[in-house]
Amino acid sequence: MTGLIEDNYIFLNEDYKSKQELLSFIAAKAEELNICDTKEGLLEDLLAREAEFSTGLQDGFAIPHARSSHVKKVSVFFIRNKSVLDWETLDDSEVHYLFALLVTKENEGNIHLQMISKLATCLLEEDFKDKIKSTSDKSELKDYILKKLSDFARERVDMAKRKVP
Repeated sequence: MTGLIEDNYIFLNEDYKSKQELLSFIAAKAEELNICDTKEGLLEDLLAREAEFSTGLQDGFAIPHARSSHVKKVSVFFIRNKSVLDWETLDDSEVHYLFALLVTKENEGNIHLQMISKLATCLLEEDFKDKIKSTSDKSELKDYILKKLSDFARERVDMAKRKVP
């Protein structure tokens, strides 16, 4: 999972006023960091995904994502936004915390669904949410997220092995 999230993929002090602005920021940063070929193409794919069904979860979190031909490298961004974002969520909470998942079209399998599942499961844990909301050191936050995602993946493999006769 190394390279999935880097220090410069973590944005802790943003202040976007709308979902559109925030998704535009994600696309622009992805282009700047050479994760996608065009910000316009990625933004179009992010907006199309949101139009299908909101990626808002609960407790102020959302996981906007896109499987896109414009993405060159599977990546995760974390964004902490100061302003309230109007984002449809399961509990009608105001969104401030976002994990953006950017997946290459070649990964047409279910890698993005596995990543969403891992993150959504982590977001059920109070310790995880508290750490995500409060940590101000990007490197520490990156290491923590990667560890939690790796631990979850390892647990799933162990569970699968136990089911095999």
